[in-house]
Formats: sequence, structure tokens, C-alpha cells
Amino acid sequence: MATWKESIELEKMDPDFLSIRSIFISDSISNMYQLVKHSPTKISKLLGLNYDAYHTKLVNPEKFSVLHINVLAYAIQIDPEIIHNIIQKETEHKVLEKIKKYKQNY
Repeated sequence: MATWKESIELEKMDPDFLSIRSIFISDSISNMYQLVKHSPTKISKLLGLNYDAYHTKLVNPEKFSVLHINVLAYAIQIDPEIIHNIIQKETEHKVLEKIKKYKQNY
């Protein structure tokens, strides 16, 4: 697990972010689009995205940058690997499709 040099005390965390943290920690989220129901304006603002760009990334989670993943993970005080693993599972079919297409051409 990644360790943050500085941390946010859970008691001082924004209640909306605490709720999002709980969703990740409890394994209640299977795809990033589920976040659309949880303070999308706050998350998009945190990530420096307008709502449309954030929504596009939720639909195509491979478009989230490492920085976006790390910022969200820090804000909700979780290991970024939790978010990355969700994205990886969700996009595995796209990865395999690209590999298959590559192999067909070579």
C-alpha cells in the first residue's frame, strides 16, 4: 500500500469524500461510472476537470491519468492501487482487443 507523507484525519475529511472512501474500502464499487452518483461536481473540481470531461473519464476510465488517480486516492485516503485495480478490471477487454488486433497485423 502506498503511504502518504501527509494524511488527512478522517474526522476532518469532507463527509462526501468520506462516503466515497467507504465505497472503495468496502469493495462496493465495480466500475468507475458508479461514482457519477457520488458528488460528481466535487470530484470533478478536485481533479481540475469540467463535468463533461469527468463524465467522459467515468465512461472510459482508461482516460484517467495517474495524477487523477493519485489526487482522488489522497483526498479519500486510500491506496491508489484500489482505484487502479478497478480501472484495470473494467478495461481488460479493451486491452485484450488491442493485443489481438496487433497480433493479427504482425
